[in-house]
Amino acid sequence: MKVSTVAQMGNLDMSATEEFGISQDLLMENAGQAVYFVILKEFGVKNKKFAVFCGTGNNGGDGLVVARKIHSNGGEAKVFLLDDEAKFKGAAEKNFEIASKMPIEISKVSSIESVKIAVLNSDAIVDAIFGTGLIREVSGIYKDVIQLINESKKTVFSVDIPSGINGDTAEVMGIAVKANYTITFGLPKIGNMLYPGYDHCGKLYVSHISFPPSLYNADSIRVEINNPIELPKRSKDAHKGDFGEVLFIAGASSYLGAPYFSALSFL
Repeated sequence: MKVSTVAQMGNLDMSATEEFGISQDLLMENAGQAVYFVILKEFGVKNKKFAVFCGTGNNGGDGLVVARKIHSNGGEAKVFLLDDEAKFKGAAEKNFEIASKMPIEISKVSSIESVKIAVLNSDAIVDAIFGTGLIREVSGIYKDVIQLINESKKTVFSVDIPSGINGDTAEVMGIAVKANYTITFGLPKIGNMLYPGYDHCGKLYVSHISFPPSLYNADSIRVEINNPIELPKRSKDAHKGDFGEVLFIAGASSYLGAPYFSALSFL
């Protein structure tokens, strides 16, 4: 499987819309459905309480879809916004409008005390605060909320990447959500795969959210987790003399361990 940068994933989003007519509304719906599916599979939904923390970008829009799915399938979702609702745009704004018309409690976080009881009374938390594009240090109410999430010891589902992790470097930007499950979209980002970001993801799921394979298999995305070469078949009567030779250039006069064990592995 390939691994993308934040910019590459942004280009995939754009190409999905411009080349294939896959709207941002549909991509957001698919993303929210993917998160909901993991919650249903790993934790269950019916008669359970969820605190859903949303920023006002597309990550927050994904979180609103998740809240709607939870509500529609017998769970209770309380949405907590970390910024002004007027900042929602595009598909995220539409999903805010839809959620607002449903009996889903939506409130803006004014202080950490205003959400502490709801968090403690919840069965699980959905983290949809920051997406993969975070490049600044987490501070203010965002920092306080992430600290509360981590201290609550509740089961946490992060949308795309744990909030507070840099999507390109895997760096913790001051503080980051410690998730039990992370559902990332299209392709895993570098921040999902390298430490310390990987350690914050918990169990990582990857959903292609209806991206055509031609997009995420494009040559422009060159980093892969692995790309094993198919080994040639061996004749049943072959022996070690038939399998070629290898030369190791490694180590130094006082550091013989690495070449020794490398050579030993070929025997």
